[in-house]
Amino acid sequence: MKSHRLFLSLLAAALIAACSFPLFAQVTLTQATPTNVAADETASATALSTFFPTSTSIPPNATIPATPGVPQVTPNATAVNCRSGPGTAYSVDDVINVGQAAQIQGRSADGAWWYVQDPNNPGILCWVAASVVTAAGNLSGIAILTPPAGIVTSVTVNASVPSTVYCGGPNAVMFSGTITANGPTKVRLQWEIRGDKSNTTPPQTINFKAAGTKSAPDPGAYSTDCGHYAITLHVISPNDISATKKFSVEP
Repeated sequence: MKSHRLFLSLLAAALIAACSFPLFAQVTLTQATPTNVAADETASATALSTFFPTSTSIPPNATIPATPGVPQVTPNATAVNCRSGPGTAYSVDDVINVGQAAQIQGRSADGAWWYVQDPNNPGILCWVAASVVTAAGNLSGIAILTPPAGIVTSVTVNASVPSTVYCGGPNAVMFSGTITANGPTKVRLQWEIRGDKSNTTPPQTINFKAAGTKSAPDPGAYSTDCGHYAITLHVISPNDISATKKFSVEP
């Protein structure tokens, strides 16, 4: 009987002790300190802006100044002649090919010709017809240029000595020469002979209506004795240019 009571007492004590411990231990949740979200977003935005820069906003009604382009011409469809003057009467200095651009330096008064820098020879300026090229860039303020007068670009001279020469007697020497002009012009020239006998003819004139080559006026036969000479075909205007040929009259 005592044993039964002892067992019941121990069982009751065990139940009381079990009731003092929970079945699941309580978990204490510690709240993390919140991060600075705004700062992170700013940092991310800064990083992105490095790779994807944002465009600068333009205020309403703002005026954006245009960058003036270099004035130039390009051939329309085929290569074009670049001449020594504004007109087909002038000689062709060069050819500007399709795809090339020539910088404009001036224009004719009627606007029919552009004065350009030769793209093939940067130190050379020549004229192209506006009708065969397309002009682009800032064309305002381009200077109007006076058409240049044609000039003589080359001179040749020759002396023809008789096949039979007599020293002490007159020997008829014949002279010839050519003059080439690059455009319409009036040429003044003279013949000059130097050596054992000297002489200069009065100035003569040749009119060029267009670029080309013309024979110099025939000065006629020149009577000489035996000796050494030099004949010069001297262009006085529109520019000073000459050619000289040395020759000898010998038996």
